[in-house]
Amino acid sequence: MPVSEDLKRQVLGYICPEDVIELSRELVRIPSDTGHEKTVSDFCVSTLTRMGLDTRGIASPAAPDRPNTVGLWRGSGGGPTVMFSGHLDTVGPGDRAKWITDPYGGEVIDGKIYGRGAMDSKGGGIASIVIALRAIQKAGVRLKGDLLVVGSVDEEVGGRMGMRFLVESNSIRPDMVVYCVHSDMEIKANFKGVCWLEWTVRGQTAHGSMPHRAVNAVLSATRLIGELERRGVLPFDRHPILGDMTYNFGWITGGEYPRYNQVADVCKFGLDVRLVPGQSSAQLEAGMNALIAELRGKDPTFDASFKFATRREPRFVPESESVLQIVKRAATEVMGRPPRVGGTISTGDLTAILEKGIPGIGFGPGDLDRGNAHKENEFIEVDQLVDATKIYALTMMEACGVA
Repeated sequence: MPVSEDLKRQVLGYICPEDVIELSRELVRIPSDTGHEKTVSDFCVSTLTRMGLDTRGIASPAAPDRPNTVGLWRGSGGGPTVMFSGHLDTVGPGDRAKWITDPYGGEVIDGKIYGRGAMDSKGGGIASIVIALRAIQKAGVRLKGDLLVVGSVDEEVGGRMGMRFLVESNSIRPDMVVYCVHSDMEIKANFKGVCWLEWTVRGQTAHGSMPHRAVNAVLSATRLIGELERRGVLPFDRHPILGDMTYNFGWITGGEYPRYNQVADVCKFGLDVRLVPGQSSAQLEAGMNALIAELRGKDPTFDASFKFATRREPRFVPESESVLQIVKRAATEVMGRPPRVGGTISTGDLTAILEKGIPGIGFGPGDLDRGNAHKENEFIEVDQLVDATKIYALTMMEACGVA
């Protein structure tokens, strides 16, 4: 049954910009670099418990001091379990001298909240969810389905201790998911695959004055990198939403620093490949093995291998999916226009969700580039933050159903 217009107006009337601004600022003021999320998780557990949710800090046994926040607001029955999630961890502040504010101050300047995590993702990812649910509660609304509120750890480095642990341990069992991530108010339904390859190139050491008696692993790695750059790693067809496959050589190390007089017998480097639909990690693996064999055929001394540090397939969510349509309707109502259905660089915390066959999309305020994600002077725009809060509230009611 559709939610009545009167009830929608009543709930939205309880969403005050000051409330979502203040909670966002409180969260920003709690440093939570990846690996150090406990304080902010404890704060979120306390906040949700006071709101009447059955709330726990759930940590992986491999990281007992890094609890994920999991809060459950039980419905009256007869509706699905709907999860709204954001992540608690952030990258570090970077060069503090380049900040125009204290990176953990949460200052508001010209309609923007500044601070590490303001956009990624304490504002639209955590604060907006909480204030949206609080507005529903203030209006006296009882939902049919259960509502899960999750603040995950470890997202910035792959989520193994966070969302992946929660899903694989059956700590959470949602029927649909709204991943509240910076999307510039666009529904993220198309996702690039992410493959991180750790390459190891081996050679034969010798005295630096006699390189002709050695096989220099650094030179072999350079030749391999040159071939990858020349060939473009893997063929692809440009995707209409996600664009091109991309790749990046993120790091390299070789030999024994700071030795100058020894030929390097090992060199390692990291390759980040972002796949588009139509490609797969299996194709990438086969292509890399074929390249190794080709280079070894030309030079029997060439010795290289790789392993996957991360392996995520490209994915998409069809526009007919219920959760996408619900968010689309809510966003249209609040913004006065339909949101674009687009894509992004990675599934992020949705990885484990989608792998389980659970439908989910990404949606939220803030833009990676415009908002300085992972840079100095990160910010979230208050107007988008408030709109996202309203959209989350309407989505919660329609997705769970109103008793």
